[in-house]
Amino acid sequence: MARVLSDGARRDPARRRELSALMRGVPASASAHGAPRLLPASSPYFKDRQDALKILDRELTRPADGRPRVVNIHGPAGIGSSTLAVHWGWREVAHFPDGQLYLDLHGTSASTALPAGAVLHRVLTQLGLDKDAIPADAEDRIALYRTSVAERRMLVVLDHVHSAAQIRSLVTSAPGVVVVTVSRHALVGLDAVRVPVGPLPEQDALHLLGDLVGKQALSAARATLPSVLERCAGSPWALRACAPALLQQNEPATLPDDPAADPLHGIVDLVYSGLPAHLAAALRTLSLRPWSALTPTLAAAALATDPVRAAAVLAELAERQLLQGTESDRFVLRPLVRRFALDAAQREDTPADRAGALDRTVAGLVEFAVEADEIALDARWHVGPRYEEPQQSRRTSGSAAYAGPGQALAALEAELGNLLEAVRAAEEGDDAETVFYLCQAMWPVQLKVGRVEEILPALRGNVRLIDKTFPGTDMAGRRTRSWPSP
Repeated sequence: MARVLSDGARRDPARRRELSALMRGVPASASAHGAPRLLPASSPYFKDRQDALKILDRELTRPADGRPRVVNIHGPAGIGSSTLAVHWGWREVAHFPDGQLYLDLHGTSASTALPAGAVLHRVLTQLGLDKDAIPADAEDRIALYRTSVAERRMLVVLDHVHSAAQIRSLVTSAPGVVVVTVSRHALVGLDAVRVPVGPLPEQDALHLLGDLVGKQALSAARATLPSVLERCAGSPWALRACAPALLQQNEPATLPDDPAADPLHGIVDLVYSGLPAHLAAALRTLSLRPWSALTPTLAAAALATDPVRAAAVLAELAERQLLQGTESDRFVLRPLVRRFALDAAQREDTPADRAGALDRTVAGLVEFAVEADEIALDARWHVGPRYEEPQQSRRTSGSAAYAGPGQALAALEAELGNLLEAVRAAEEGDDAETVFYLCQAMWPVQLKVGRVEEILPALRGNVRLIDKTFPGTDMAGRRTRSWPSP
């Protein structure tokens, strides 16, 4: 086609003008030579960590000798490991003129952790490569990544890493590239400089509280400060969670005296006990599965409300430090909070209530996915009665239809992690119909975005469940094989 257009333009000035106008209207293709700036905002309340910062500085400035510059920052939940990585990245931003990448690997559990292939694919797209330019073969992807960064001075921050296998392909000997990994525990099998993150010293913890509540409130609460500092155990998250009580000049409620108990568990208990009933119930409901992100779409289904009210609930829980906010309307349920809330749900809610809430959440995600899928790829076949229903009758939330296929596709991709978790939940319940609709609705993301590695386990689960539910037949009920007698 290029040859035909070129020959026509050479022979005919009118064709040449038409081709020139056409090319001016084509958007520039993505390039692997941009300078991405993807680090999230740093905390204004960063304290201490001078020893850790010195280790990071040494790795950045040591002579290049073929050894990869890889750092593993690790520490328990709530201790500030991710904050340290982001703070250092911004502090040294001048050393990385060719960009800073940031990727959350969702490694708080094995089920939600991104596969290694998906991690590499996302990093390549962050570098500016079009999905069609990314090879399918893993070795070719690694070679493309290393070639793309070979001459760059870049920072790559990989947050919430579950295992070394997730990120080993991103290790490069490029002298200007620093890879910073953040994990709960030291990553065994990764040749990296270790940066352990421990509790804040008492003086820095006091300074953090002073920044959060102000010197006057801190002075007024000086009688209770020793108890607060002991309970928070040097955790920046715990100190932030206790700050509202200090602002009200109230001593936090009594915590368990068990010396073996996790002090952060006591802080979660303290915050939870002060929640209004509707927020406590919402937290329990949202903890029933390890959702990749709590979005207004998911929360509206889980809480049987509309997305606006659901977003308000999420914001209130984040204000109380029970959810971790992002730079959009997405929130993450902190692992230690989820463990507590799940225990509370098992104590306070009946099995029927828990099952009903989960069924409602999954059903809401199916409704969302079917509607978005129809608009994202409206010309393809859609199979099943759910697609035959009028769109308006399916839309119970009152939300407007998407502006176009691109917006619907973006919504599907943004909710992909939750759709995959819904598939796992439905497969555990042998709900073949739900798995079928969810996997069908994810097809636009496979076709248009290319996140195949993440979706493939769900597709395999779909096949297993269909074979189990309809042995010896295809989806149309035609017999495809004979099975031996039991």
